[in-house]
Amino acid sequence: MASLWNTFAGGISTIATENSTGIGTYYTGDSADNLFDGSTTNAYSSRGNSATTSAIAGLNTGFYLTIAQCQSTLVTFRFATASSPAARDPITITVEGTSCSDLLTCTNWTLLYNGTTGLDNVTNRSTYGPFQNIPSPQSFSSYRFLVTAKRSSSNFVSYSEVDLYGYT
Repeated sequence: MASLWNTFAGGISTIATENSTGIGTYYTGDSADNLFDGSTTNAYSSRGNSATTSAIAGLNTGFYLTIAQCQSTLVTFRFATASSPAARDPITITVEGTSCSDLLTCTNWTLLYNGTTGLDNVTNRSTYGPFQNIPSPQSFSSYRFLVTAKRSSSNFVSYSEVDLYGYT
């Protein structure tokens, strides 16, 4: 699992660092690891290319993960809002898959999904949105999720959970 910033579909990944300020960082204690802890009280909060409140803060950020010991097929997923202000909610994302061994330098990502997180009509905080389906599921060892739009101007993109469903 890695927290990313300045990363675009099909391109190489750039690792974000933990810091209380600055571009290319995620907020202290709010790494992408929080997305899979089973709790909507912890969040992943990323700044991306802006250290201030703006329309672009948190865009082109996200995470990648490798499924342990198998090639898996991601079929559906859902996001949960964080407890932070709704302006930080990710609204659209890309989902890619790869079987590269080095995810940092990999440029062999296959675009599987480009669309909504399902949070566009979810206003309650720390709440799951509806499931989103991968239109043409394929098997990969690793997946990458990147935020391409958020609800409105803010200093981060924040979300609390991502549930992945599929098969091996």
